[in-house]
Amino acid sequence: MPKQTELRKQISIFLPISDWRLLRQAAAERQIPITELCREWIRPGLEQLQFETSPQRST
Repeated sequence: MPKQTELRKQISIFLPISDWRLLRQAAAERQIPITELCREWIRPGLEQLQFETSPQRST
């Protein structure tokens, strides 16, 4: 049976244009989409949240 992919949800944020330009430049320098750059930056925080809310920690 193929691995089931978790459903995805899009989020939006508002940034000042100057911040958006910095973000766009950083992504361009790495030759990746802005979305991927944001995922890379968000991932450590999400992993921490998952750790903090895991059932094993409720002891």
